[in-house]
Amino acid sequence: MKEDKGARWFELECVPKEYIFPKEYRPQNLDSPVCDSIPVISLAKSKAENGHSQPVEEILKASQELGFFQVINHGISEKTVTDAMNVLKEFFDMQAKDTTTKTVPHKKGYIYTNSTDFAKDGVHLWRENFKHPCHPLEECIHLWPDTPTRYQEVIAAYIVEIQKLSTRILEMICEGLGLEQSYFNDTSEVQFLSSNFYPPCPDPSLTLGILPHVDPSLITILYQGGSTGLQVMKDGQWVNVGAIPNAFVVNIGNQLEVCLVLNFSHKFFEHKNI
Repeated sequence: MKEDKGARWFELECVPKEYIFPKEYRPQNLDSPVCDSIPVISLAKSKAENGHSQPVEEILKASQELGFFQVINHGISEKTVTDAMNVLKEFFDMQAKDTTTKTVPHKKGYIYTNSTDFAKDGVHLWRENFKHPCHPLEECIHLWPDTPTRYQEVIAAYIVEIQKLSTRILEMICEGLGLEQSYFNDTSEVQFLSSNFYPPCPDPSLTLGILPHVDPSLITILYQGGSTGLQVMKDGQWVNVGAIPNAFVVNIGNQLEVCLVLNFSHKFFEHKNI
């Protein structure tokens, strides 16, 4: 069979050996049903018996028991999210057409890495990644890509809304912990946007998109974009997280550990993408 020189690196009939992880690292429980114990929390306001809003109680409970939850009715329009996902897809498509592009020079203010730019013991991840700083927003925008032409406008609008959501969730956590709502103000700005492209894989049971890890941030807000590749560690087992339309996954990062541990027993959970 002739090699298709116009094909992208993942357009293959079988997984190349340099992407196949040893058995101990490979995905587990791929065929298991989506875990229904990952809390889905509506941020629509309602009062609990103790005077807190209902989301505050649910968020604290989810943080204590799992460290992960999903939020709906969060106030971010579907159009804002869709526009951001579309322009990011355009960006990744453009990198595929430019065969000279690998890691973008740091001086441009953003970094793109393809699947061969990272390896764990010689094995590559099945993904492409793109990230750039977001704070202060007005100082970072001009360092972002200028193509696609709408990238800066669309992603800036998206970051503004993610910042509002992040602040709102942290303020609810502060309320539940008895702290001033502004407690995290100096450290709660959205610092980075990290976008991952996980292309179709001929055999997902052999590969990984992201290695198991914990996040070093206060919180991470993740949009799955219809992908069900996210797994979290629960009760010693990897469980699948469902992708709910227009919902965001919130992961409590280890920077919150001190505040949370002082108020209740909290364990940070590993997660990965398959």
